[in-house]
Amino acid sequence: MIGNDGRPVSKDELRRHVAVYNGQPRGSKDFAMIPRALVTVLDGLKPGKTGYVKCLDGQVQLSRRKDNSVSAG
Repeated sequence: MIGNDGRPVSKDELRRHVAVYNGQPRGSKDFAMIPRALVTVLDGLKPGKTGYVKCLDGQVQLSRRKDNSVSAG
């Protein structure tokens, strides 16, 4: 996953982005800092499905929960 600054993001940064995705409205300043590619991946997850994202220091498993939030394992 490449961040908005053009550099790869770490697992911790990705988890922070997922927390903002789950907790902030789409029009907020914090939400705008999430990489657009990550928002596309998270929007595409269906409830109960899992996806994987490569980061600087490995890969992270992303899952959409039944309450429509996303967990980063």
